[in-house]
Amino acid sequence: MEKGTGHTIAWGLRALLGGGAIYFLLNGNWSLFGILLLALGGSGIVHYITKHYFGNTGEWMDLLFGVLVVFNNLLGLGFDFYHTVPGWDVATHYTTSLFLAVSALILIQKGYPQFLANAPHALVGGALILFSLGLGGLWEIGEFLSDYFRGTDFQQGLVNTMQDLIVDMMAGLIVGYAWITRPK
Repeated sequence: MEKGTGHTIAWGLRALLGGGAIYFLLNGNWSLFGILLLALGGSGIVHYITKHYFGNTGEWMDLLFGVLVVFNNLLGLGFDFYHTVPGWDVATHYTTSLFLAVSALILIQKGYPQFLANAPHALVGGALILFSLGLGGLWEIGEFLSDYFRGTDFQQGLVNTMQDLIVDMMAGLIVGYAWITRPK
């Protein structure tokens, strides 16, 4: 693909997200309209960061983030795939955690290349696991707040929360293992 294609597709996904926001606004669902508007703003910030700080890799990270935002927010929340499509919750947690762990690794490589060259492998792998778990924990807090204030049912109990956090941990473990065993 030509350079810039990933960013172009990501903008198309943002347009889809914007269309979803308008749909929910016109249907009087202010809550989902607000969520999609915030997701759209966050996606724009990610576009800026990936374009200016991630180099060539940023284009594809922008695209992947656009896909994740559409899957998590428009389809998962807006059209209730979390409750109607079996495995949607686990799949979105896993892919989002993989994306975030890879993003953390790329940021470390760009900002602290000497750290990666000299740090013990277990430290880097552990940091990626903790990063994925930390962001997964923030996601779970968001689910809790939505359940508490909006009356949704995203957490579905302790078992679901623990499954989600285990999936987040596994994503960090996989990215850490892939980095440790990569060809030099």
